[in-house]
Amino acid sequence: MEALLVENDNGWDFKVLVLYGEWVVRLPRVAWSAEKLAMEAELLPSLAAALPVEVPRFEQVSTEPPFVVYRLIRGEPLENEDPDGVGAFLEALHSFEIEGLRSVPRGDWVEAWRRNADGFRRDVLPLLDRAERSRGGALLQEVEMLTGFEPALTHCDLGPEHLLVRHGRLAGVIDWADATIGDPALDYAWLLNGPFADWDVDDELRRRARIYHRLGPWFEVEYGLRTEQPDRVRTGLAGVRSRL
Repeated sequence: MEALLVENDNGWDFKVLVLYGEWVVRLPRVAWSAEKLAMEAELLPSLAAALPVEVPRFEQVSTEPPFVVYRLIRGEPLENEDPDGVGAFLEALHSFEIEGLRSVPRGDWVEAWRRNADGFRRDVLPLLDRAERSRGGALLQEVEMLTGFEPALTHCDLGPEHLLVRHGRLAGVIDWADATIGDPALDYAWLLNGPFADWDVDDELRRRARIYHRLGPWFEVEYGLRTEQPDRVRTGLAGVRSRL
């Protein structure tokens, strides 16, 4: 028998409740997360028809208080299953027509990553050892090289927990709160540096994906510092060091 209520409090931007093993209630933690939720509510209906996988279909959207309700997409986090299906999903996503997507953020990509790097220099770099700081500083400088791509709709948070597999096939993709118009290589960051390292992709896309992958743990450290969660800081720093 399914539990009446299962709470997932691990998300950075949202608290998630699963009711009766059937319904997902997603609640933003802070004001800017509510704005992301509104963006998802506008984006996902048109995106659902264009992708070969399930995405959340919001059946209730509340603005005061802010929350959404949708049917649970069943599946297990992707490990290394269905490379063809994952590739087909990425192709469909990155070819989605971006003109007219008013709610999806877009802007100066490199400038946004410069701001990320500036924050990491201020808050994360001092936590590393001297030799590590040298390598970390060199990595942060590589954000200047995140250029030369055709902007596309990107999910921006494609880790295993957001890629759901059923019966060995990619079945659903969840948590679109960070979707933006930007570099499609960001969506390859974990995939090319984890389960599908042998994919035949453009060298420049692979180069940029590696930069994003190496920078990923820096966000966890920053988040742990900002929310006063020492365990997040510790695991994030371990990730930073392993990718220097």
